[in-house]
Amino acid sequence: MIRRPCNGVQRHVMTEQRSVRFTTSNSSPRAQRRVWLRFVSLVFLLASVLLTCQQVISATTRVKLAVIKSLDLPEYNLAFDGFISALQSTGYEPVTTMVTLGRSDADVERALQGIRNDKPDLILALGTRAATEISRREKRTPIVYSMVLKSLSEMPGITDLPSQANVTGANLNIPLRVQLQKIRRAFPTARRIGVISDPAQTKSQVDSVRAMAKAGGLELRVQWVTNENEIPNAVRALNDSIDVFWMLPDQTVLTPRSSRFIIFELIKAGVPIMGLSSAYVKAGALLALDCDYQDIGRQSGELAVRILAGQPPAQLQQTQPRAFTLAVNMKVREHLRVPLDESVVQDSNVVAF
Repeated sequence: MIRRPCNGVQRHVMTEQRSVRFTTSNSSPRAQRRVWLRFVSLVFLLASVLLTCQQVISATTRVKLAVIKSLDLPEYNLAFDGFISALQSTGYEPVTTMVTLGRSDADVERALQGIRNDKPDLILALGTRAATEISRREKRTPIVYSMVLKSLSEMPGITDLPSQANVTGANLNIPLRVQLQKIRRAFPTARRIGVISDPAQTKSQVDSVRAMAKAGGLELRVQWVTNENEIPNAVRALNDSIDVFWMLPDQTVLTPRSSRFIIFELIKAGVPIMGLSSAYVKAGALLALDCDYQDIGRQSGELAVRILAGQPPAQLQQTQPRAFTLAVNMKVREHLRVPLDESVVQDSNVVAF
């Protein structure tokens, strides 16, 4: 009596379970279709991603790059970053070997021999010394320089341009026209600009500046020197007869010792100085245009991309800076006899010291 009801209950429960399973199995095709559609969509998505990655990988070209630095400086590292970004943005992936030049000729030769043995597709020279040394020794591998104060034809020992058909690059020379425009805007009442020059170094630049100044109603007053010992007399001859002093990139004039003397004497006389860079502004010059070092590297990288695409370096014009900041020494500004125009200080690209 008791077992039958139990069996009946058990059968009833089992029937209910089968019923539940049956109900679930009846609704599963729709759920399964949804799952299947999701799975198919996911497969297509993954295939698309893999195809895109494969296209990116196949579009990336590896380049053996040798980098020579004159010194291990933060500015050179910024230029290197800009150079690499220009290559990578156009599908090149550089495999880099980097060396920093030593002080002795033997150190230089060992570094350059290592680069020759590596047989790079391209050489990047960071700094004037690196550019000079590698250009003297390597005539075949394309060389792109960056962070160089002089153009190729002005580098010491580099005079035969046809033999340097494998070299081009980006220099740090801010165009004289741009500097003169900044001087005129900064000192609208100034009429007499003074410079000190070694004719063996910067006569061509002085001639260009004189012509531009005359066209703008300004007078350029020049003191010529042939060695560092003549600089004190040249400064004293100028300090009472000029409104602004303009530093030109002259190796005879701007030695560390003479630069300190020029800045000290002209500050005493209240004469504002247009320096070469922010380093001179920190030392006491009133203002200077500074390059964007990363963009200088990027310019070199853009030249490198064109070389890797097959264009000979000799057909590529060396570039000048295209992005600037203006460094201003606010303390020195207070001691000048020629006022600095306020609008210059308010510019967004001004860096105050």
